[in-house]
Amino acid sequence: MKRSLISLVIAAVLAATVVPLTPAAAAEATALKGKRVDSNGLLAVGSEALPFTLKDLDGNTVSLEQFRGRKAVLLTFWSFFCGPCREEIPLLDQILKKYQDQGFEMLAINLDGPKLAKAVRRYMDSNGFSFRVLWEEIEGVSYKTADAYGVAGTPSLVLVDKEGKVLWTHVGREEPEKIEAVIRKALGKG
Repeated sequence: MKRSLISLVIAAVLAATVVPLTPAAAAEATALKGKRVDSNGLLAVGSEALPFTLKDLDGNTVSLEQFRGRKAVLLTFWSFFCGPCREEIPLLDQILKKYQDQGFEMLAINLDGPKLAKAVRRYMDSNGFSFRVLWEEIEGVSYKTADAYGVAGTPSLVLVDKEGKVLWTHVGREEPEKIEAVIRKALGKG
């Protein structure tokens, strides 16, 4: 009798803690089941880039899919409070300006959330940056896009080729020459 009462209590507690998935969350979870990762924890080179849609600083919707077949895209996951990010971002912006007319785009996915909109906009404007900042969607304690891509630290870089495949990944600050070399490769120039 005691054993079945304990089993019943455990079953009730487990049932109460299970959070049902919304249809969108279920579809996303299914898409992520087969993802591969590299040794740095990011989505594996050669895998299909995971689709996402986020809002930019002005509230416009930006989707990774809109660049497929047209542009190679460098995703940089960053935080306003990350020193290495703030050192690397001006270098990335220079690279963007050099290659943007050749089929290259950069999307800077900010992990801090729109509460820092004024500070991020002031940072962008005061430095004359031309790349697009996207706001990561934060659900509870999870980052929707960053977690899917395996981001565990900032800056994290993911280069997606024009066909939507992950071409290169890096965690931490990287030398501009290395970044530029992989971008040239993505553009068929190296």
